[in-house]
Amino acid sequence: MAINPSQSRTLKNMQLFTILASLWIGGLIGIGFLVAPTLFIYLTDKQVAGMIAGEIFKNANFLNCLMGICLLIMSNAFVKHGYRHFVLIRWLLLVLLILTGLAALIIQPWMHELREMALAGGAPVMQSPWATEFSRLHSVSNTIFIVEIIFGLWICWRSCRFTVTSETSGSKMPGASLGRQD
Repeated sequence: MAINPSQSRTLKNMQLFTILASLWIGGLIGIGFLVAPTLFIYLTDKQVAGMIAGEIFKNANFLNCLMGICLLIMSNAFVKHGYRHFVLIRWLLLVLLILTGLAALIIQPWMHELREMALAGGAPVMQSPWATEFSRLHSVSNTIFIVEIIFGLWICWRSCRFTVTSETSGSKMPGASLGRQD
């Protein structure tokens, strides 16, 4: 059976989706589990390490929004073309965008404000009256980040769970219809 150019293009777009999602989540894992801990290990001033990590996560949230929107647009196109296994991916991406917005627009600015108030008072944030509130916000931020990683990994796994199957014979043949692999 000849490869349908439209299906070939869709397959390549799905592969691109999976690659972009994997790079995105891999980058977040690298930042969260390698870069941030390394800052706290090697910088003697934990306040400076926290400030640098905060800036890194602020930039990562910008990337999260950008990649999330791009992948959401792609998944919407896949769903429009009848690839139903992207429906859940689309919802997961929407949740990721909401979580990223919550972290970027509310939690991180709040943490930054607490840090600035503590510094204005002449003490690091963890030795200030706002230490408890900062710790609570830090825990919420960490939880959001872990949920983003889990959902991102789920998106990557789910996006590559398709096979190329033949509509007519039921055998696996390149270029036939794309269906979900169960």
